[in-house]
Amino acid sequence: MRPDHERLPSAPNENIDDAIDEALEGSLRAEQWANYVAALQGRRSRIERDLEVAHDAGERAVLQQKLDEIEEQIQVLREEENITKFVEDAVKFSYEVRRLSEG
Repeated sequence: MRPDHERLPSAPNENIDDAIDEALEGSLRAEQWANYVAALQGRRSRIERDLEVAHDAGERAVLQQKLDEIEEQIQVLREEENITKFVEDAVKFSYEVRRLSEG
């Protein structure tokens, strides 16, 4: 039987997932951020359609303000997605380097 420090992981992906979760400290995964972006993009499309058919200047102003807010939210979520993706990739890279160095 191998000593604990030499034991091969039974499910390497689970170990990577656990390491990613630990590195993210409870934050969402990049895929989840991307899903939020996609949802906002769908909402943005609906508001853009409403804006195209709106004739009242007041309604158009409200819709444009909503579009501006959604664009800002999308930008923030994309930044979170990119940061999270970087962390996830760094953990995966570190795991692979360690795995390859252990043979």
